[in-house]
Amino acid sequence: MAAYRNAQQKGGAKQRRGYVRQISDHDEVEIVQATTQEGVEARFEADRNRRKGSLIQDMANRSQWKDGAPSPELAKSMSDEIEEVEVEHVGQRTVPSREIEEVDRSDRPGEDLSLTDRVIANAAVQDAPVELQELLADEHVAKRQAKRDELSDAVESLDEILDD
Repeated sequence: MAAYRNAQQKGGAKQRRGYVRQISDHDEVEIVQATTQEGVEARFEADRNRRKGSLIQDMANRSQWKDGAPSPELAKSMSDEIEEVEVEHVGQRTVPSREIEEVDRSDRPGEDLSLTDRVIANAAVQDAPVELQELLADEHVAKRQAKRDELSDAVESLDEILDD
């Protein structure tokens, strides 16, 4: 946008390129600052009455194929110009019947639940009296751990039901 403004101020219309040119082609109206109440109201009224367009739609409407697809011969010649990409490494296929080992996530950074519990607890009790903060934080951590254990037990029992 800065390049557009500079081109407008310096009169360098011939120097516009790419999106700057497309933006300038799309909306040639120069913005004038309104300083009075009447000017502001007139500006709003002018904006309401102005045709609302879309830069993307306007560009799409310039397409030579907007009303129909290109001929089969032209489409074939266009596809011939596109180079095929060869993928050398497609990966290894998973065998669904093989047992997948559970991953131990306890040593991964960012997944230290006890540290997260402690940080959240300290943030929650920071408004409490200093003498009680550590005790309240310990209680908060214990509640979070109990909730996590309860959820884990529920998931395990659900797994058992699904396995049966």
